[in-house]
Amino acid sequence: MVFRRFLGFLSLLLLVGGCASPQPTVSPLLPSPTPSPSPTPVPLGPAVYYEAGLAYRTSGDIGKALLAFSQAVEIDPSYAPARVERGALYLATGDAEAALADAQAAIVADPTNGEAYALLGEVLRLGFGDSPKALDAYEEAVRLSPSLADALFPARWRAAVAAGRADQMIALAREYGRRHPDDPMAAYFRGQALLTLGVPRSAIAVLVGALERGGPAALWFALGEAYAADGAWPEALLCYEQAQALTEKGDPSLHQVSDAPLADLFGGLGAAYLYTGRCDKAQEMLERALSLGPDRSKYHTLLGQAMICQMPPPTPTPYPWVSP
Repeated sequence: MVFRRFLGFLSLLLLVGGCASPQPTVSPLLPSPTPSPSPTPVPLGPAVYYEAGLAYRTSGDIGKALLAFSQAVEIDPSYAPARVERGALYLATGDAEAALADAQAAIVADPTNGEAYALLGEVLRLGFGDSPKALDAYEEAVRLSPSLADALFPARWRAAVAAGRADQMIALAREYGRRHPDDPMAAYFRGQALLTLGVPRSAIAVLVGALERGGPAALWFALGEAYAADGAWPEALLCYEQAQALTEKGDPSLHQVSDAPLADLFGGLGAAYLYTGRCDKAQEMLERALSLGPDRSKYHTLLGQAMICQMPPPTPTPYPWVSP
């Protein structure tokens, strides 16, 4: 009986289910996904732009290098390395004022940064012609970063020469001799320092000893300068001519010690030709020296003498009372 009732109930359910209108299947509702929070962008530090600037500079793209260094400075105005690199590029492109501003800002940001003082020295020497202050900046750079001593030596030497600092030239010559005892250029620096002290014969002794087995153009030039200071013009001329011959063959040594090496060489040759009686050659060399700069008053004086000595002597005017 119970089973029959169950079957009857089941039949009723089937009947009702068959008569009911079909309903659309409804998918169970799923919760809306919660959007993930967007990651907060991490700003790039100045070092990233600094490294990019170095890469651009190495590839020769100065414009992009300047932009990258400027972006580094904009992010962190106290980031001294970018200031130093940007200042060096400003100096190389002729903007000495901007280079000076970067050098000074780098020193304020990091007073222990030797490269910042090195840049200041270059700006003062090359951009403003202030060799005494440049020399002080170079020496501070070397004090802070002794590893810069060799790289800055040519600039330090030129600044000392331009400033007429014989004491500093002597100190630099000794420093070079200690660091490079077998380099013949050590004799060049020592000889030039002795010349500045006013002892040309001591300089001659040093340079002749160094040249016993030959040497670079700079040594021959320095020996010519020493002979000229001692009034030995034929010997000076031989030395200058040897320096010229070596330089024309590609010897770079004069370019390593002077900002105007060819003007110096032609000026020395001009003086030697003048005082050995070859006035036409003297005029030629002195004109070449002046064309290369810098404009030195002593070259104008020597050039005037060379031109005068080529003038023919005046023809004597006959007087009627003088018998031929």
